[in-house]
Amino acid sequence: MFVFPAFFCKAVAIFLVGLYSAGLPVKVRGRALSGRITVTAHSGCMDLPDNSIEAMESGVRAGARIVEFDLQFSADGTPVLSHNVPDPETSYVTLEEAFAFLAEHPGVQANVDVKSTAYLEKVPTLAEQAGVTERIFFTGIRENDVATVREKCPGIPYYLNTDVSADEDLNALAEKTASLGAVGVNLYWEYASPELVNVFHKHKMPVSVWTVDDAEETLRLAVYGVDNITSRRPDIVCERIR
Repeated sequence: MFVFPAFFCKAVAIFLVGLYSAGLPVKVRGRALSGRITVTAHSGCMDLPDNSIEAMESGVRAGARIVEFDLQFSADGTPVLSHNVPDPETSYVTLEEAFAFLAEHPGVQANVDVKSTAYLEKVPTLAEQAGVTERIFFTGIRENDVATVREKCPGIPYYLNTDVSADEDLNALAEKTASLGAVGVNLYWEYASPELVNVFHKHKMPVSVWTVDDAEETLRLAVYGVDNITSRRPDIVCERIR
C-alpha cells in the first residue's frame, strides 16, 4: 500500500490551515472540525491558580466541556488536587470538592491527571457518591501504572501517556496502547502528526494533545484530526475550532 511521505502530509495540513483561517469550509474525514474536537481546560487555565475551583469555573465559561485537575494524596490518604506531593502545611482542594463541582455542571467531564496511585482505590467511591462516575477518566497513566489502575479502578477509562520518538513505529505504538486497555493516547502536542493521528484512528482510538495555547497551532492540530486539545487558554482554542 502506498503511503504519502511525511513532508507531503504536513504540507497539506498547512494548506488546509490556510483555508480554515480564511473562513473557508474545512472538514476532516467528512466531519466539520467543530463537531468532533473536545477542548479541555488545563488545571490552571485563564491565568488562575492551578487545581482551583476558580480555574474550573473559568474554563467552563470559556467553552471547555472537560476540566483537568491533578490528583495526589495527602499523608493520611485524602485525595487532593495537586501537581506535586502535598505539603502538610498547605490546604488543597479535595477530590470530593472537585467532584461536587462536576455534579453541579451536568454537561462537563473531568480529566483526572493521576500523579500518584497510592490510594487510587478511593476515587471510584467518591465518584459514585457524587454521581459522576460516567463523566470521569484518567490521564497521566504510563505503561507501568496500568496494572495498578486496572486493579484499583476497573471501571474508569484511561488514556495512555507516552512519548513518541522520531523513528517510532506508530502501528506498534497503537497496538501496544490497545493491548494495555487504554481508550486512547494522551501526548505532548509536538508529538502529534497526521500520520500518528491516522494510525490511531485506524485502531479506533482517539488522540488527545497537551498543552496548546496558540491559535495557529490549534488550527494545525485540528486539521491533523486530533480529538482533544488541552489548553491553558480554552477561550482561544474554542474560538479557533468553532
